[in-house]
Amino acid sequence: MLPFLVNRGDFVIPTFFFMVMFASLATTFFLYFMAPRRGFSQVVVLDIGIFGTIGGVIGARLFHVFVEAFWFYRENPLRIFEFWRGGFVGYGAFFGILIASIIYLKIRKLPVLDYADFIASACPLIIFFVRVGCLGAGCCFGKPTAFPLYLVFNDPTSDAGSKFLGVHLHATQLYDMLNATLIFAILNWRHSRKKFSGELVLMFFALYAVGRGLIEFLRGDAERGLYFNGLISTSQVVGIINLTVCAILYIYLYRRAAKKSAA
Repeated sequence: MLPFLVNRGDFVIPTFFFMVMFASLATTFFLYFMAPRRGFSQVVVLDIGIFGTIGGVIGARLFHVFVEAFWFYRENPLRIFEFWRGGFVGYGAFFGILIASIIYLKIRKLPVLDYADFIASACPLIIFFVRVGCLGAGCCFGKPTAFPLYLVFNDPTSDAGSKFLGVHLHATQLYDMLNATLIFAILNWRHSRKKFSGELVLMFFALYAVGRGLIEFLRGDAERGLYFNGLISTSQVVGIINLTVCAILYIYLYRRAAKKSAA
């Protein structure tokens, strides 16, 4: 719909990358604003905002390179650095944010799980604003549909427009934004009611896996990786693994908290 916010000769601002940076700022601002109210350090939040953004961008790119399109980049490894051509994956971003945050918190000797819960409560904002960027860039688009809610891409330079110019497509970007809004509401409602440290970060990954997994069935960009004759995507495979790990960790942390409470 709007691949570039600004496109004047050599001065170009891609919509997607602008929204990625905006997502980082919005998430950091929310955490900074909420930190005193929930007993966390604003200085730590700002540090995590920096390191988390770096980790998220690297993680999103590496996940795409090594999980979704390894053979493409193996032919010419220099393509890895052509980030302006796209190729970022949400799961990789959140894993990158998680790893970067854990490393920082461990170095600072701060409570990892409590901060992880706090950070997770804002992560749906990243999904929401990045999908705004996807909407503008025309990526992560849906399959052709007769459903009353649809999107049409008339710009042939966009990803969706180059493949389905003028066609009614499932509004998968909007579905993801709605999913992010619901997860955001659930996590922030649950924050003061959680039963153990680490519950919210597990809930975030689990809820994201379910919502993303369902929306994947409506996606029309096959290059993201499909298996079993197009039955499931890379993200759905990762989501199944993700849900399994979350369930195991949830049981473990819940039982550990129950034992401490009993003692």
